[in-house]
Amino acid sequence: MATAVSHPYYPQDSTLKGYVDNDWEVGAIFSIFGASIMATIAATRALTKSMNPKLGKKDQALAVWFVVSGAIHLVIEGYFSINHRVMPQMQDYLGQGWKEYSKSDSRYMTAEPFVVCMESVTAFAWGPLCLLTAWMILTGSPWRHATQALVSMGQFYGDFLYFTTNTMDYFYNGVSYSRPEALYYWGYFVGINGFWLAIPGYCVYSSTKEIGRAFGRLRQLEGSRKVE
Repeated sequence: MATAVSHPYYPQDSTLKGYVDNDWEVGAIFSIFGASIMATIAATRALTKSMNPKLGKKDQALAVWFVVSGAIHLVIEGYFSINHRVMPQMQDYLGQGWKEYSKSDSRYMTAEPFVVCMESVTAFAWGPLCLLTAWMILTGSPWRHATQALVSMGQFYGDFLYFTTNTMDYFYNGVSYSRPEALYYWGYFVGINGFWLAIPGYCVYSSTKEIGRAFGRLRQLEGSRKVE
């Protein structure tokens, strides 16, 4: 006689201690998340206009990105880092949000060591550094591009490993952590996390180019002084 599946996650034989079904509607979970993101964007834009009204559009957008990204890292991923041992039984808003997302990656339900370590670093290292980078953009700090490159490379590398460890488990061990529906793999897993490859990748490129230009100008200046 087959054993009944007691949870919606893959692999279906995963043991989730204390698992409780969500009682929030998916639409409600994403509505609150979307409203929170929009409020954060609006507050950041207002702060930008107040602190540095002459800031270019590209830097305005990057300031918003780093504030939103930092907030997600600290609040959402920080929540997982703190509560990873008891995620299957969490019934508050963030807990149910994580249980919905975990239909695309059940490693969050089993406290898989890689995702716990990766999310902890993301929350408590890259989260504060994102907010610091946003502040540096708004204030025109000369340290902006060094910090931006550091945090963006950390985000890119963590996300790259996140994708590849999942994929390698599937191809080498035949283990799928995502439900088979396209929404979960392509929508949640690829769609949501893809932002942290594309935008940090651009930021690393942009900051590296700016740092290279700065050193180039410095060498030109030093060369002109030697001629004099």
